[in-house]
Amino acid sequence: MVSGLLLIAFIFFVFAQAAFTRSGGQSAADAAALAAARESRDHLHELFLEAAGGGEDLEELLDGEGFETDGACVEASRLAERNDANVVSCLPEPERVGYTIDIETRRSVGESVIPGTEDQRSRAQATAVILGLCEVSEEADDRVELTCDEQNWDFDPDDEEALPEPRDLFHIYLED
Repeated sequence: MVSGLLLIAFIFFVFAQAAFTRSGGQSAADAAALAAARESRDHLHELFLEAAGGGEDLEELLDGEGFETDGACVEASRLAERNDANVVSCLPEPERVGYTIDIETRRSVGESVIPGTEDQRSRAQATAVILGLCEVSEEADDRVELTCDEQNWDFDPDDEEALPEPRDLFHIYLED
C-alpha cells in the first residue's frame, strides 16, 4: 500500500513538472511574440517619421501597411533564447498586423517513473497584434495633425522634440 501511494505521488510530481515546463514555454512564446510585434511597431514608427514630411500616405502606415521586417523574428528568437526556448516558427499574421510565434522549450520534463518523459519538451504558441491608435486629421508640408485614442497630435515633422513616440501611435497586445 505504501509503495502504491509512493508511485501515485511520483506520478503527480511528473504532471507538476510537465505543467511547470508548459507554463514556462507559454511565457517564452508570449515574450517572443511581444518582442516581434514591438520590433515591427518601431519599424512602422520609423517609416511614419520618414513619410511625415514627404507627402506620402500616412494613413496606410498607421493602419500597419509595411509592418513586416526581418528584425521582428530576430528579436523573437533573442527573447525566446533568454527564456530557455527556441523559436520553431515566426510568421506574420495574414489577416491582421502582428506575428504568431511557435516555440519549443530547451528543457525537458526530465526523468521520472513514466518512461519517455526525459526527452519530452513543451511547445507553445502566442500571437501579438499591433493596433493603430491614430488617424490623420490634416496633413500639410509643414504640419501633421493626428486624432488618436488618448491624445491628439499637431506637430512639425522637422521638430524632433514634438514627434510622437511609437507607443503613442500603436498599441501592442497578446491575442487569446
